[in-house]
Amino acid sequence: MLKRHTALLVNAFSSIFSVGALFSILAVTACVQPQPYPLSLSSQTLEQDIESPEYREVLATMIPTDLAAEWLRVATPDNYHVFLATHGGHGAIEKDPELKKAYERRQRIATGYLEVVRGAYDEKKVKPPFDDEATLRGVLESVDAKSVRRPLPNVKVEVILTAPGAEKQWPCLRGPSRQGHVFDARMPRAWSATDNVVWRSELPGRGNSSPVVWDDRLWVTAEVPGETVGRVLLCFDRRNGEELWRLEAPAPKEQEQLYWKNTYASSTPVTDGKRVIAFFGSAGLLCASVTGEQLWHVDLGSFTTMHGTGTTPVLYKDLLIVVQDQTNNPSLFAAFDKKTGEERWRHERPRGACWASPVLLRVEGRDELLYNGSNHIVSYDPLTGEELWRSAGTSREAVPMVVTGGGLLYSASGRNGPILAIRPGGDGDVTESHRVWGKRRGGPHVPSPLYHDDRLYIISDTGILNCLDAASGESLWQARLRGRFSAGPFVVGSTLVFLNEDGVSYLLKAGDAFELLGQNDLGEYTVATPAVLGGRMYFRTEKALVCVGDDGGGRQE
Repeated sequence: MLKRHTALLVNAFSSIFSVGALFSILAVTACVQPQPYPLSLSSQTLEQDIESPEYREVLATMIPTDLAAEWLRVATPDNYHVFLATHGGHGAIEKDPELKKAYERRQRIATGYLEVVRGAYDEKKVKPPFDDEATLRGVLESVDAKSVRRPLPNVKVEVILTAPGAEKQWPCLRGPSRQGHVFDARMPRAWSATDNVVWRSELPGRGNSSPVVWDDRLWVTAEVPGETVGRVLLCFDRRNGEELWRLEAPAPKEQEQLYWKNTYASSTPVTDGKRVIAFFGSAGLLCASVTGEQLWHVDLGSFTTMHGTGTTPVLYKDLLIVVQDQTNNPSLFAAFDKKTGEERWRHERPRGACWASPVLLRVEGRDELLYNGSNHIVSYDPLTGEELWRSAGTSREAVPMVVTGGGLLYSASGRNGPILAIRPGGDGDVTESHRVWGKRRGGPHVPSPLYHDDRLYIISDTGILNCLDAASGESLWQARLRGRFSAGPFVVGSTLVFLNEDGVSYLLKAGDAFELLGQNDLGEYTVATPAVLGGRMYFRTEKALVCVGDDGGGRQE
């Protein structure tokens, strides 16, 4: 099929808008379009990617597993195969010049895009799966049905904080709510590797964990290179970056086998202002006082899961809860006394390729621990670990956290995997009864979604930013941001922040149209989600902690 359409590429390339020559960001908005058969937002983005050198740079970083998901983007809701079927077939299209023109444009987009992806497959000497016509046809047919908006009961959902006063701190991954919401609407507007850098402190080694902050202390984990890689919890004075203390976890019996992107210090610590607890995989759980005394350590055994560990524990009342699924060994799902380390409960979970971190919510007065697991989202009673409900639909590999807003729960998972909206609450299997809407594709592999003001923002690992109507799942606009993304996005006032792995932060205005406010480049490899507190931002790069701020505080309303 592709070979028959290759001749059309020359004409297609001459008419495609090359945004890369003009802007560093490609944006597609649901605006008025003059053609009678306008392209969907995803088709517009696909069309722009064909001649984008920035997109080719992203493709070059993909492993075969990534490419196997990436090429499925060709299944846009108005791809040429679907367009043909919904407009009366070849006979009807041949009779209408405008219809024929729209159909051929969609053919050129699909053919051109797959030829670009073919180049990435060729570089890896792997045969593209879309060369099989039956496979390609099946993918083109597998588009999502249009969402049907159903009336919903008003369900009250509240976030459960780590400890009293946590709303004024940054005690865990993605902030006090674990949702990427900065409660204090201050942030710097501009920075670089030198501009508005308040301080910089070198770290002893790698790590993907985010910083956490309570009052004037900041904690982060790191590797220490050696014959056996050490794993340390470090404390800094967040005012000036001075290292106050470091505590090393006991050496594990065996080192985990890691994916190249993972580290032995990928789990973000959590604090209640009195103690700070870090999960170090095969080196166990380490709890320290805020002044650096070891309070307890728990040996959790060896973690032989694919790619290594990466979940972040949560604090609930007097419990420290850890969920780390494994592909090879039994998964870990257990709670420990946060003061002593004594195990309080433990339950089985199925084996799975999952690195998500749990989220604590109060739904209509009932406390729930939400986990975005392999194949299922599951809710547990955090006090006992007993299952409350589950909903199927996530992908086999799940990394993003569950987010909430507008009375709904949102899940994204997989490489170009599903995005789901679920009504919270219920008991047992709620897959059919509580699903509000779902998308088969478009979900990120690593970055978590962000909910703000009735909109759901999804940034893919490869830089496609999709703004959805959170109630219906309809796409409002799309944009391509340059680079690859791992860090979770966050919102300060009405400013959205998206950090790519090259250390570039994109600042956007929240709303129903794409509006870039600025971009700032630290110039360092960065995959960890920053901490934001008191008008300052704390970045963890590959080699250092970097604090940025400005004298004016930069209040953003």
